[in-house]
Amino acid sequence: MSTGTAFLMQRRPSPIEPPLESAPRATGAVKLMGWRGSDEELLERLHRDGNAAAGLLHDRFRGEVNGLVWRLLGPDNDHDDIVQTVFCRLLMHVGKVREADRLASWVRSITVNAVYSELRKRGVRRLFFKTESSRPEQFLDGGSEVESRDLLQRVYAALDDMPAAERIAFSLRYIDGKQLAEVAELCDCSLATIKRRLQKAEAKLAHLREIFEEMER
Repeated sequence: MSTGTAFLMQRRPSPIEPPLESAPRATGAVKLMGWRGSDEELLERLHRDGNAAAGLLHDRFRGEVNGLVWRLLGPDNDHDDIVQTVFCRLLMHVGKVREADRLASWVRSITVNAVYSELRKRGVRRLFFKTESSRPEQFLDGGSEVESRDLLQRVYAALDDMPAAERIAFSLRYIDGKQLAEVAELCDCSLATIKRRLQKAEAKLAHLREIFEEMER
């Protein structure tokens, strides 16, 4: 299923994974070791010496951060820069996290906030400059059919025109597959506010549902 069609098909939200990164070529055997300890151990190391434990933090959360940014933005030329920004913010503010069982949700919140900030900046730039979209022409997760790729492109084009708050709510709910309560928590607002944002976003994408239904006939 193409990204963004969960809403169009009116099915239960389900997470969509980003494309796998190409494995680097190597002349010899390479063994990649990720963080295998607990979040308690990781948090203790980060509090003791954040710079020394930066690599461990990256190993633990790189997949989750990369996937969440991808699902919120879709294919985007600024993806890697945003991911880097996320990890810089994590290292700067990790001292605020005192409970290890809150570490993962805190990482997700920082990631959502970083994407939100980027979308807000893009909105401001559009007020003063007429710029080309930074979205790559090749949609990495598009379907093989031309119609599917076209619909996917229309979805992200519509999302690009939405206010940042509405887009984040829609993407978390229908692309990342989060439940309403978790969306509200990640966006740091009430459930009622999230429902209003989703209603507005869904109304703006209603015309795409009609296109999708026509394709399915």
